[in-house]
Amino acid sequence: MDKSSTPPVRIEVLAGSRPGVVVLKIHGPLEITNFREFEELTRRNESPILIIDLAEVPYIDSAVLGSLVAMHVACARNQRKYALINANQRIQNMLTVSGVGEVLISFATLAAAERSL
Repeated sequence: MDKSSTPPVRIEVLAGSRPGVVVLKIHGPLEITNFREFEELTRRNESPILIIDLAEVPYIDSAVLGSLVAMHVACARNQRKYALINANQRIQNMLTVSGVGEVLISFATLAAAERSL
């Protein structure tokens, strides 16, 4: 797939329900041709809690999966918390098949993530 045919991705940076919580709400598919902004936002994030809302993401590719694993490692190293929320079945299957489904922290909803983190 060439870059011109990749659907655009839009990222909203939102405040959570309490101080220190940042929510990245992603709109559109995340793949190697369009995930650099997402990767940069997760790398630069210094909030105590980062929540990635995948409700509007139909799919991710292996490059994004690698970015999520890197985010997991960086958060652990810097003693920050994160969670993936609202992942559809296709994304959940990819996480499971790749073997990182049990490593990456995820919740069904924003409320569940904020309660647990």
